[in-house]
Amino acid sequence: MLLSIFYFIVIFLGIVIAHELGHFIFARLFGVYVTEFSVGIGPKIFSVKGRETAYRLRAIPVGGYVRMAGDDPQIEGVDGISKDRLLYSKKAWKRFLISFAGPLFSIITGYVIMILISLVWGFPEARMSWVVPNSPAAIAGLQSGDRIKSINGHVILSPTEVSWFVKGQKKLNVVYVRNGRVLKTSLTPKEIGPQYFMVLNRDVPSNGQLLKINGIAFGEMTKIAKGSVLKFSNGATATLLGVQKLPRAREMGIYMALFSNKVASVNPSTGLKPDDVILSIDGIKCDTSFNFQNALISATYAEGRGSLVILNGNKILSSIPYFAPKGKTKIELLRNGKRKVVFLDKKQFSTMMSSLSTYPAYGNWYPGAWEAVEYGVIRTNRIFTKMLVFLGGLFKTKNALSQFVGPVGLVKMVGQASSEGMQVLWTLIALITLNLGIINLLPLPALDGGHLVFSLIEMISGKRVNPEIEGYVHTVGFFLIMAFFVYITYLDLIRFG
Repeated sequence: MLLSIFYFIVIFLGIVIAHELGHFIFARLFGVYVTEFSVGIGPKIFSVKGRETAYRLRAIPVGGYVRMAGDDPQIEGVDGISKDRLLYSKKAWKRFLISFAGPLFSIITGYVIMILISLVWGFPEARMSWVVPNSPAAIAGLQSGDRIKSINGHVILSPTEVSWFVKGQKKLNVVYVRNGRVLKTSLTPKEIGPQYFMVLNRDVPSNGQLLKINGIAFGEMTKIAKGSVLKFSNGATATLLGVQKLPRAREMGIYMALFSNKVASVNPSTGLKPDDVILSIDGIKCDTSFNFQNALISATYAEGRGSLVILNGNKILSSIPYFAPKGKTKIELLRNGKRKVVFLDKKQFSTMMSSLSTYPAYGNWYPGAWEAVEYGVIRTNRIFTKMLVFLGGLFKTKNALSQFVGPVGLVKMVGQASSEGMQVLWTLIALITLNLGIINLLPLPALDGGHLVFSLIEMISGKRVNPEIEGYVHTVGFFLIMAFFVYITYLDLIRFG
């Protein structure tokens, strides 16, 4: 926890300095007298005085600011400083650029970090963990373990991008890598599913179809509830202990390798430790990302002996037997090269599920240096676009504030990212930096975007907004933002303890 806090403080310092440096450089460029460059708010911890500017570190890590002479629109002058060096003596377009420079520097910093990540670590492999039998991907010749290089000419820079470039496409031209060879294939996505991951109380053969639920023909009812009695065409009957459903969708029919079976962090009360390798859960092997996912689904509901049955529509794709002894979850793992068995009760397993973080399942692939720079920019463009889409969607989301995290949440995220490696940590830093730039461009009082609005009004109309009104708006906005931080911190404490 202390290491997480240390990382958070260091990251916070770097992100805020990058942002405020934009304001500072442009203010000095336009001859504005800068009185203070502060990182953090609240009580002063450290201060050093430059020729004009006092550089300060403050106690509360929720932001920072560059204080400029005459930055209050209601103040006409400042003692000892000539009027032409006051912020509001400058033309509106200069004030616009000073306000815009902070978010701009944050966004540029995000791009630079992502490019450096690309050069040092390359890109996560988009490797397939499982190909659905008889799906378009299987028919096109794709196999588990293949790495997707591009789809319809778009280079794939992470496993999560695959669905983005498949969605809505009528035809896919796929370039993939198998055993070092670059291959090509084409396929047409089709409607797949709905897919059901059913935990049953009996071992069901891996062939046949689901015929009836509680005596009613499958397809005549939409809800499958726990306790339902299922009848299959191979004569097997079983009681449903739990189910997870994926809706019907037009897709390729692949599952990507996202997380491995190696523990990055977990609550120690579970008996598991970082760097443990989970070999099986209730007898279900965890050797691939897809199998590990299946084992976790099964263990969530498993009782005694039974099977996890995967269906596409009503057709059985796979049936995997499990055994949960005496109502507990049996986890076989590898620790320091030695096999070990851990038994968890339901409460401990729930704790494991809520606290478990694993290392990624994918390795990295490395393009040439120039390609790494190009792809780094492309990847950041895609992330930037997704952030804008997400932000736009917040206005349509119920309980939108619950989508934000404050300092407590960021400490937890930083701690988890650092446990998964420096590439993950630096990627998180880039995401936070980009997010800071975007948020500050919102046209809200006290944020940079609020100042941009007033400068823009003046640039268009040729007249200053009443200084008293502008000052009042920013003051109210500041207190609203502080209230927002307090509320988000309160939510963090509830969510993360």
